[in-house]
Formats: sequence, C-alpha cells, structure tokens
Amino acid sequence: MSRPRRRPALALLLALLLLLPVAVSTAAAQGQDAEFDRIAEETAALRGLPIETEIGEAFLTPAQLRDRLVRDLAEEYPADEVAADERALEAFGLIPAGTDLDALMLDLLGEQIAGFYDPETDEMYVISGDEELGAVEEFTYSHEVAHALQDQTFDLERVQAAFADGTNDDADLAVTALIEGDAVAASVEYLMANPFLAARLAATAVDGGEQIESAPPIIVQTLLSPYIAEQRFVTTLRQTGGWEAVNAAYADLPASMEQVLHPEKYLERDDPTPVPLPDLAPVLGAGWERMEENTFGELQTAIVLANQEPGQGLDSDLPDAAEAAAAGWDGDRYAVWTKGDEDVVVWASVWDGEAEAAEFAAAAETYGTTLTEDGQVLRVEQSSAEVRFVLAPSAALADAALVALAES
Repeated sequence: MSRPRRRPALALLLALLLLLPVAVSTAAAQGQDAEFDRIAEETAALRGLPIETEIGEAFLTPAQLRDRLVRDLAEEYPADEVAADERALEAFGLIPAGTDLDALMLDLLGEQIAGFYDPETDEMYVISGDEELGAVEEFTYSHEVAHALQDQTFDLERVQAAFADGTNDDADLAVTALIEGDAVAASVEYLMANPFLAARLAATAVDGGEQIESAPPIIVQTLLSPYIAEQRFVTTLRQTGGWEAVNAAYADLPASMEQVLHPEKYLERDDPTPVPLPDLAPVLGAGWERMEENTFGELQTAIVLANQEPGQGLDSDLPDAAEAAAAGWDGDRYAVWTKGDEDVVVWASVWDGEAEAAEFAAAAETYGTTLTEDGQVLRVEQSSAEVRFVLAPSAALADAALVALAES
C-alpha cells in the first residue's frame, strides 16, 4: 500500500529554486535604499510590468540564512521523506549510497543563495555583508525584482500550485523554467541597458562553490536547468509576441520540459501522453510498498542516461548520446517499490515513434546494466512506441513486474 507523499526531493528543490540567484556572492549592506529603488524601477520599466506595491527589503546575515533554511527544510521535508527519497534515488543510481540528502541540500542552498524573493511574505531578502553594492549583487537584485514583479502581476503561489502535489517533477521543472527564464531575460535586459555594469560584471571572478561542484548531477542539473533551458523558450515567446507572449504563458503554462527545450512543441501544444502505472502490490506479494512515483521528462531522462559521476553536473551540456536518446520523449512514469533492503524499479515510457523508442531502449539497457552489480535483474522491453524498464532483485519479480506494466 502506498503512503502519501507531500514533496519528493527534486520537487522540493524546484520549490526552493526561486531562492537561487543567477550568481554567487554576498549582497550589499544596509543603507542602499535609493540604489535598490533605482534598480527596481528600471527593471520594471524594461520588463513592462508595474510595481504595484513597494518592494521592501529584509536583511539576513549568512548565519541567519542558514537558520532559516534549517527551519524551512525541517518543515517542508520531514526526516521520513528524506529517507524515502534517498532510497528511491539510490535505487536509480542517481546518488551515491549513503548520501545525506538533507545535509546536501542545506549545504548547497546555503552556499548558493545571495538573495531571494519570498512570495509568501512579499519581501526581498538580501544576504548582507560588509561590501558596497557590487556588480554581482546589482545584477542579482534585478533578477529578484523580476520575481517580485511576476508575483504582483501573476501570483507566483497560484502559478506554482498548478503542480503542488509534487508527483510530477517534469511539470514542476517546466513551470520553474518559465519563471526563471522570464527573470533571467529581464535581468539581462537590465544588464544591456547598463554597459558599465556589464563591464564590471565581466571583470568579476565568481567561484561556483565547493558544494555545487561536487553534488550529484541529478541535483545540480535540476537546479541549473531552469536558468539554461529557459533561454530558447522565453526568447522564442518574445520573438512571437514580445513580453505579452511571456505574460500569456502564465495563464497557459508549459506542461513539460520537452515544451521548454523545444518551444515549437509548446506553441503547437504537443502535450505529454499520460502513462499509467499498475498497482504492483498484488504482483510483488506481501510486504512490498510503493515508496515513490513520479515523472522524469525529457531533460531528467537525459540526465539519467548520461550516468555521470558527482561533480560532472556543472557541465551544462549533457553528452550528445544521452540527449539524442531522450529526444522524442512523449511521456513517462516511474515508481520504486521496497521491501526491507530490496528494491523494484519500474519505468514506463512512450515515444514519438518506434525509432525513438528503440534508441531510448538501447540507451536504457546500457544504463540499467550499471545497476545490476549487486545481483539485480534488468528487463528492458520495447513494444512499438512504448518502452518498459524493470530492475528487480530476482528474475521472477522482474518478469512479473514487466507483465504487469505491459497489461496496464
């Protein structure tokens, strides 16, 4: 029997993505009110959204930021959910065995956050230090002002609530890509309007950070992708109808990262095909519990197939073979079932055609063989444009699960 889940690890990271700036640094100290107002007004004019209510700043020290993260993570991500997500990600080989997700996320976010906008409090939080307002801080503040403008105009809590149950990471990531792509485009407009700032920014050395440089690729790429994949998406929307086309997307959200990566599929409304998964409890037998069920989507499927080591995720370009094998995605669903120390992984997907399905099936089998070192049994089966992937501790369980997938 499956237990209710509020927010799996990747969905929680996506919910926290609004906290991430476009660069890493400390923000300026208090006393910069006039400069903050100037940046906000200029960003609003460039983005074409009004400042409906004054944007207030609250200042946090790095220590206060960490305390807030500890509190927020404890509230949103209870220990039992942390343990469950660790188990599911380990079963897919996406994090090393023994990874402490709670500590990883705390360290990663604490390292990366320079400032953030909180839609719940309508406040801009600035991580304060002893420096004057530097180039990175100014650019970051413009980015976060864009989020405040989005919230005042479109209500970001409502927008993000479209997939609030945390059962479709791909849809969450697509919505986040729209939000971040919009803010990146607005802050780049601000940068282009201030060439002296651009020169200062170009001369500023920014260290990526020890935590992000060593984190598992599934975590790093998920965090970075809304800032990278959005470029073509938002640019395409603006080419078709300017900022008004971007505004309209908040009422007609992208449904998948496939639509973000290939904007023509958003414009043509090539929506994902739902992929149902069967209840495997009667098939697997007594004691088996569904721990996780979710959707990877095209981008995360490519990350999975790339099978990179921790520390490789900062390379924004995934291997061509992995991207090619994930192209043609039309829908997927995966689940992890557990019993004691044993896991059964099932992953069903549908593709644009038989050729795309065959390419993915071959790549999935290559990837799956890396997970069979501890005696796990792999089954990969293609049927026309559908592919079924099963990893189980015995041939009997693998075959039973595969039959159930085919009949669902």
